[in-house]
Amino acid sequence: MTLDELKRLFKKQIPAAYESLKEAEAMPEGEVKRYKISAAIEVIEKAQDILESCSSDLKSKDELILAHRAENVPRERTAMIFFDYVNTQPTRAIKNLKALEDLAYKRLLNLLNNQEICSEDLSNTTQQSMADRLKAREQRMKG
Repeated sequence: MTLDELKRLFKKQIPAAYESLKEAEAMPEGEVKRYKISAAIEVIEKAQDILESCSSDLKSKDELILAHRAENVPRERTAMIFFDYVNTQPTRAIKNLKALEDLAYKRLLNLLNNQEICSEDLSNTTQQSMADRLKAREQRMKG
């Protein structure tokens, strides 16, 4: 996953998924409603799974910001947690929150990439160890 894909997920796809859920509430029962709901839930769960896989390694500040994005919490509400000047300078607070968000996305991407590298290493080690055991078995059978 690239940084742009990660940002698109949290900034565009999640809000669209929540909007789709709202639209689906007003729809009559049927195939279209079920599809809208299932597609929206799939996007939301993808984001939550990503966060869960990295939650132990994320800074609490980053985790809170990303969790709020995943739950479609308005930025103004998130900004209230971090900046006491949100009521007097809301534009500045939102701008600063967006900067923190961008840093959180970069840290999350680094963690995801590290997990991917670790799982590849583990997979390669497992495959190598299986190959070694097969060679040893073949040698025992020959010898």
